[in-house]
Amino acid sequence: MKEWLLIVWIGTTTNFTVMERHLSEESCEQSAEKLRQTTDPKFTVECSSDLREGRSQLPKPFGSGTGVGK
Repeated sequence: MKEWLLIVWIGTTTNFTVMERHLSEESCEQSAEKLRQTTDPKFTVECSSDLREGRSQLPKPFGSGTGVGK
């Protein structure tokens, strides 16, 4: 099952916040539309099921080479 994320991009594609998680694109888009109405236009609100662009901002799994002494 695909998960849709309601994301607010802050400036560039490397700064974002996941606002909500949805089980369908339709549900996500409905929430996105409501959020767009109250969000400053300098922020980009979108739904996505693919975070490859923002992957570097996601938490790293423990033991992924980011530990002490690496």
